[in-house]
Amino acid sequence: MKGLRRFLGFALYLCMAFPLMLGGLAVASLAPAAGDSAALKTLVVDPRFSELLRSPDLVTMAPETMRLGGSVLNGKAATAAFQASVPTSAVVDTVSGAIDAAYEAFGRGDGFFYFDARPLKAAVSTGAPTFASVYVAKAALPETVTRAPGDPGRAETPITLPPGDAGKAAVEAVLLGALAAQPDQALIGEAGSRMEIPSVSWSLAASQASLWLLLSGAGLCFASVMVSDGDWRRRLGTLGSRVIAPSAIILSIGLLPRLILPGQALRLSPEIAVAELPALLDYLRFVASRLGGGFLPAGLIGLGVGTALVSVKRALPLADDDEEDLE
Repeated sequence: MKGLRRFLGFALYLCMAFPLMLGGLAVASLAPAAGDSAALKTLVVDPRFSELLRSPDLVTMAPETMRLGGSVLNGKAATAAFQASVPTSAVVDTVSGAIDAAYEAFGRGDGFFYFDARPLKAAVSTGAPTFASVYVAKAALPETVTRAPGDPGRAETPITLPPGDAGKAAVEAVLLGALAAQPDQALIGEAGSRMEIPSVSWSLAASQASLWLLLSGAGLCFASVMVSDGDWRRRLGTLGSRVIAPSAIILSIGLLPRLILPGQALRLSPEIAVAELPALLDYLRFVASRLGGGFLPAGLIGLGVGTALVSVKRALPLADDDEEDLE
């Protein structure tokens, strides 16, 4: 009978209490970093993001070919041309504006948002001659014919450009044509969709959600130890160990980016490891540290609570009929 009670208690903990506690700790850890647009924009306005946009790593990560409008360009040459022709400030400002628009829309309960793409379009249009010059200089184009519409066999073959200034003019025309086809306001999400969320700030909503998750998880965790054991000394020790388990996971997530980011284990492709891209690796470390900043205190608090419960168990005297060994 005692074995069945312990099995049922552990099953209740594993299937219900543990996921709720882990989720509550994770939400509480992420709330400071993603609770409002200003916190999230720190990931974009940081100099490491601009350095990544300017670095050769971006060219390395680029695909071999890239569709622009109705044409296919050499992807790596087009990426290098974009870096040379568009200032990073235009990209940073556009992404920051998109983040602000997203939070404003979600605060209204909308499941979609528009952001102003005109500054980025203006920057691309202004840099179009530079884009064309750099693209022609960097693209080692083979002697192929222009991709025929609807021909899947040539769908990934970059277009062939005429030599000299005519080639630059052709690339510039492709870029400006693709740019003109893009709207001034870009839509993200499905227009008219709604999100059933409270009309409060994201930070407050995340705090409330984490509180309810933690309270529910703690209640179920307490219920699981009440089912498992009949002695309070055992119950406190089991409760402490069950609080420590999710807390240790959260603490490990917070410690990982501060100790080591396994760049060799993270791969963009079989040929390219993140460790080979220093600017990307540096930015990923920053993002992981920024987003994981709340994991350390949350994990430490949970670990402290669990350790205190285990310590109380050790301080209580053994019951007369308790045959438990002092381990």
